[in-house]
Amino acid sequence: MPLSAAHSPADAPVSQGSLPPEETGFRLRGGVRALLIVGIAVFAASLLGLASRHTVSVSFWPANAVLVGLMLRHRQLNRWPAWLGAAAGYVAADLLFGRHLSLAAFFAATNLLSTLTATAFLRRLDARDLGLRRTHSVPRILACLLPACLAAALSGALLVAVEFHGSVSQALMTWPASELVNYLVVLPAMLTVRPQWPFERRAALPAPPASPAARAAKRRQVWPLGLLALSCIAAVVFDGPGSIMFPLPGLLLCALTYSVPATALLTMILGTGCLTLIGLGVMDIGQDMSVPQMVVSIRIAIAFLVLVPLTIASAMAVRDDLLEQLREAADHDGLTGLLNRRGFEQRMQDRLLAEWTPGRSVVVLWLDIDHFKSINDRHGHLAGDAVLQAFAQTARACCREQDLVGRLGGEEFALVADVSGPAAADAVADRLRAAFAAQAVMWNGAPVRATVSIGACYLDRPTRDVPGLVRQLDEALYRAKRNGRDRIEWLKPQAARRPPQRRYAGAA
Repeated sequence: MPLSAAHSPADAPVSQGSLPPEETGFRLRGGVRALLIVGIAVFAASLLGLASRHTVSVSFWPANAVLVGLMLRHRQLNRWPAWLGAAAGYVAADLLFGRHLSLAAFFAATNLLSTLTATAFLRRLDARDLGLRRTHSVPRILACLLPACLAAALSGALLVAVEFHGSVSQALMTWPASELVNYLVVLPAMLTVRPQWPFERRAALPAPPASPAARAAKRRQVWPLGLLALSCIAAVVFDGPGSIMFPLPGLLLCALTYSVPATALLTMILGTGCLTLIGLGVMDIGQDMSVPQMVVSIRIAIAFLVLVPLTIASAMAVRDDLLEQLREAADHDGLTGLLNRRGFEQRMQDRLLAEWTPGRSVVVLWLDIDHFKSINDRHGHLAGDAVLQAFAQTARACCREQDLVGRLGGEEFALVADVSGPAAADAVADRLRAAFAAQAVMWNGAPVRATVSIGACYLDRPTRDVPGLVRQLDEALYRAKRNGRDRIEWLKPQAARRPPQRRYAGAA
């Protein structure tokens, strides 16, 4: 029915359940993008799996784990166009390897049934479980994968019976083990590893140089990887059923040393290598791979080979998170959220004693809020707390994320920031002083203003006498107090600034 002349198409009401044209177009473009991304990923992973099937007995099939990992890592992909793209990727890879269309479609349906089941169960888990950041994360993921393996086994048994006229009982025995080992080898890395792509935005300034202790700790982290490499070589050199477990001690040490993503990546490489080398016959385990029971045994052994280190890495991650929370609580001030004296002085010492790159310079500020006792006496301690919190917010706003800001105690604060030169150091100090003097804390309907005195130091070379530097900064701070407050006193006289002329009648 044509629209009346009184209404244009843009004014026509949208019926309930329909979408505006621009939103429909957006969703269409998003659906096509999801179809292409998932389809290409599944196609590439399926080609890798089909190419690696050197033997029928021990094969590697990463496509299902890749698909489930994509759906869990990027929830916006979990829509019907993406699953359609996955089906197309499965079928296209099988057709490229010479399978006829009906068999390729049957295999694709089996894989989709497995991945849909795994995705449905895994989506119910907490995000920390998917990131292996809880104590029982690995057992929970394993429990969610078992129904997917069973669904794949039932569909695979039907496929074997219809297409190959093979043994259903044998398919029900071997298919779940194959699905399980492929999921456990690939999926943890898909869920935890986040590559740093070259085009990702980098930080504006490089991170502060590492301290000598941090560099020594990094050097000590190399040898577990070397031990793992040696144990993998031993597994190839020495034949027999037990050789498959030779890398386990090295993997356990890596799990105790490295992060969860690093451990997941190592287990994926090792599990993939075991499956491939056994299939090629390079690793001779002394078993007849034509016997289904032996195939199941080897697959389960590889599954547990990667399962144990992942469980330990997950438990270590939980421990590290708890220690970090305790460290944060111990090193931060409860009122302002800034570093406390202990945390600030430790980080300042590490920053100043670290190896300096050419051209690096630092400004160190010691700060004290002027007449703070009178604020407490006049307005109460809650108002004083509000002033302290306001100064902490101002200090954070005037600094970058990598700068150090701390509350040393009472109304005393400190700051360490990397700068480009003396002028930049002067600007940092004066910007902080002026910003705090210009603001007012509203308390009981009345503004409470305060100023800050600063003792400052510009360093263009490392200093080994950090306690001596702190004493000089204290002296400069008290000079600023004696010389009129609301001013900056520099350890280097040529960098000193004149005190500001502006004063606030309501200053505390």
